Amino acid sequence: MEKNHTNLQNALRRFPAYEPGEEVWNALNENLLAQPLRQALSEMPAYEPDEKLWDLIDRKSVRQQRLKWGYAAAMLLIGAGIAWLMLPADGPRVAYSQEPVDERLQMEAVIKTDRQYRLLKTYCETETLVCNSSEYRSLRQEYERLSSAADQLVHAIGNYNTEPELLRQYNEIERQKTDILNAMAKMI
Repeated sequence: MEKNHTNLQNALRRFPAYEPGEEVWNALNENLLAQPLRQALSEMPAYEPDEKLWDLIDRKSVRQQRLKWGYAAAMLLIGAGIAWLMLPADGPRVAYSQEPVDERLQMEAVIKTDRQYRLLKTYCETETLVCNSSEYRSLRQEYERLSSAADQLVHAIGNYNTEPELLRQYNEIERQKTDILNAMAKMI
């Protein structure tokens, strides 16, 4: 039986669609207002359904109405819940803290050893005999190598030194530079 039903449905779908012309609809309207149809309608017996039937219809419509209101309330609650979930949180929060600067970890802006080295260099321009010796040039090259290492370390430390180990390394380099400067000064 199911097969025949499916075949029938498929055959009905293949029928071409037909919409009657305006004149057909006008003729039907005229025939509905014709005297024989009015006569037949007036002779038909009036039927009033039983009160129980109206009660059943009323209860069914009230039940359907309640279901519709229940569905509407549920959809409203779901929509409100989704809207609430999609609202952004209180917004981005910004947190900050302040820490006092440990002066012991900060470096001086002007390095004393470099200032002393410039003085020795200026003196060497006038006193060429000592400054041209191989020992003095060796000390000068060692000082410049240490100075370059100190510059790289200063760059690694940055503006806000938070690594005590880097400062210890920097201080060791500065101590070595001071020793070399003393040796250079003794030669002059």
